[in-house]
Amino acid sequence: MKKSHPVRRAVLAGAATVSGIVLLLSMKPASDPGSAQAAGGQVPPAAAGQAPQGGVNGAVTGDAQQTQYGPVQVRLTMSGGKITQAEAVQAPKGGRSDQ
Repeated sequence: MKKSHPVRRAVLAGAATVSGIVLLLSMKPASDPGSAQAAGGQVPPAAAGQAPQGGVNGAVTGDAQQTQYGPVQVRLTMSGGKITQAEAVQAPKGGRSDQ
């Protein structure tokens, strides 16, 4: 006959919780351009969200990229260096991709 050991279960659950918290706290935070700039690091103008001198106007179509769901290609319309419209030229079809 198998005996239930609530103390053993509590100890194992506590150890698993502590292990999970230690693993989460040991992860390094993701770097973002804002924190690098605040820390005095050099951030390229494109990463800082600044437009080139004179701005960019017109539509720019990116190259088609193969993903695990199918080819993806986008077109961005820009005015004064800011994105005013984004549209998918090619997108995967079928399944949840259409949603």
